[in-house]
Amino acid sequence: MNFQEARFFEVFTALAVVLLVFILVIFSMNLAEFFSSIGYRPSLTLEKFPSFIWTYRGLDMLAQVFTLLATALGVVALLREDEGPGVEEEPAVEVGEEG
Repeated sequence: MNFQEARFFEVFTALAVVLLVFILVIFSMNLAEFFSSIGYRPSLTLEKFPSFIWTYRGLDMLAQVFTLLATALGVVALLREDEGPGVEEEPAVEVGEEG
């Protein structure tokens, strides 16, 4: 990238940031009023419908598979031998062979 391309990129980035700030200022004038007009509606909870997890077996199985996979990957990552200055490789010695 030569000097002219770098300068063009800097100017383009600066103009894009100025444009985004301008748009944000325009839309934020009524933003506080908009957020205050939103009412809270409680969603469906497990207290109201406790059988949700048990009736959707696919969701339950997906959660179990993800948990088992994450556990297996965590154990493999902990027991893995890294290559580096602290790891010593042991040579394989066959029976009956003298070195």
